[in-house]
Amino acid sequence: IYVTQTITVMDVTAPVFAAPPANTTVQCIGNVPAMANVNWTDNCDGAGNVAGTDVSDGNTCPETITRTWTYTDLCGNPTSVTQTITVDDTTPPLGTAPAAVTVECIGDVPVADPLLVTGVSDNCTAVPTVNFVGDVSDGNTCPEVITRTYEIEEACGKVTTVTQTITVDDTTPPTGTAPADVTVQCMGDVPVVDVTAITDEADNCTAAPTV
Repeated sequence: IYVTQTITVMDVTAPVFAAPPANTTVQCIGNVPAMANVNWTDNCDGAGNVAGTDVSDGNTCPETITRTWTYTDLCGNPTSVTQTITVDDTTPPLGTAPAAVTVECIGDVPVADPLLVTGVSDNCTAVPTVNFVGDVSDGNTCPEVITRTYEIEEACGKVTTVTQTITVDDTTPPTGTAPADVTVQCMGDVPVVDVTAITDEADNCTAAPTV
């Protein structure tokens, strides 16, 4: 007499992963940590490791990358673990404004030039953009102080403002030629004062100096 026993092997237990790397936030895409293998164990398959895959949400400032490790055992039981990597540049760019200058005349004020801003750099953006914002006068004269502003902007929109001071101060006296000396016999012969007799009036800034 023969009797039979049926033994069914049915693995319904999913593999178990070791803890993945902790969620992290980095400043730049170049700071995203290298992919790591995560170890897993299974009641039937044994143990091993598997590399993850990255999926970005497609945004910027911040960008969120989901790194997922998945293993499916020989009986089709899957398990996954994930790590969230946030890329968020919070560091403003750097730059140094042009040195302060003093000029004699308003016509000597140099033209704004973003290329004069030096030391432009950023922790993530290769070349931040420099833009001229504008000039603001203090409204005074002799001297007048003009504040010139530039903005340095990086890819995530962080902006650093730098200013240059331009002082307009005319320290050069005007010139002119007095009438020729004269000799008279009497006090009553002294000629009347005539400012138009002064010739060659000139000034480094004023077109027509007042006599």
